Amino acid sequence: MKDYQVTLFDEQGRYKPISTIVQAEDVCLMNTEAKNKIIRMGIKKICIRKCWRTRDLRNSGYTKAVVRVYDKQKIEQKKKEKYEQLKEEKYASGEWKRPKNK
Repeated sequence: MKDYQVTLFDEQGRYKPISTIVQAEDVCLMNTEAKNKIIRMGIKKICIRKCWRTRDLRNSGYTKAVVRVYDKQKIEQKKKEKYEQLKEEKYASGEWKRPKNK
């Protein structure tokens, strides 16, 4: 089983994207049938969480869906690297001061 993040977008840009994480068997996302199955699972989960119907999604404009593999460790590593880079930029510019104990 693998985790996949399903994100729904409003094509007019009126509303923020909605995303959820679903678990499914390890499939190739290039296979449109498997990808559509994962998208349907995500839409179902979002509708249950928000107490919506699929008609509400269509009426509000959430018609575009994107799927990606959700690897929590990889995402956390990227966040840490980005934060370290931000810290160094802030220290170099003088906006932040380095802690005295280091």
